[in-house]
Amino acid sequence: MQATKRTVKKTSKRMSGEERKAQIVKVASDLFAKKGFKGTTTREIAKKAGISEAVIFRHFAKKEDLYDAIIDFHCSDEQGEPMLIAILKEKKGREVFSTLASILIEEHQKDPSFLRLFTYSAIEKHRLSDMFIKKRALELIEYLETRIRELIREGVFRQADPALAARAFMGMVLQYSIAQEIYGLKKYFTRPNEAAVSVFVDIFFEGMRRR
Repeated sequence: MQATKRTVKKTSKRMSGEERKAQIVKVASDLFAKKGFKGTTTREIAKKAGISEAVIFRHFAKKEDLYDAIIDFHCSDEQGEPMLIAILKEKKGREVFSTLASILIEEHQKDPSFLRLFTYSAIEKHRLSDMFIKKRALELIEYLETRIRELIREGVFRQADPALAARAFMGMVLQYSIAQEIYGLKKYFTRPNEAAVSVFVDIFFEGMRRR
């Protein structure tokens, strides 16, 4: 569930504390996504980043601090606010759903690392999975619930459980990304992102439409 990821500036000069911290987060995130949490050590992260383990612990005293920073790196803006919600606040009606689906599908397509990272954490029952759900996933779903309630009040949608409806829409979009990018189905099936988004939003709105 991510928006456009912040990039880490490459520089030949000595890194500032914030730049070094961002580099560690990027390297750790990439390694976790490739090898899982059980297969990645802080020694490997340090070696890949060209630093000592002591530098990692200087910036991240606890592992939870590193995991929290990884979630923010993929899902939050510079102020630590959820990027997706900030974008969706200016949208109305169908545009909320089409924008959300477009961003998720496009970002997972460009960089599936966070999908792999979250998949590993869920399979390995790693704490990052629960941290991500509590910090960002539930927040986004609950925001979507409020927009669905608005459409029900306006008479656009029929009466339905907003929580279930929000999860149905997110499930449709995320399963598509997982199937394409993680399972590898894109080798056998491709459609323009605009076509996929249009179909998913049409299915959802037709199913929720007030009769």
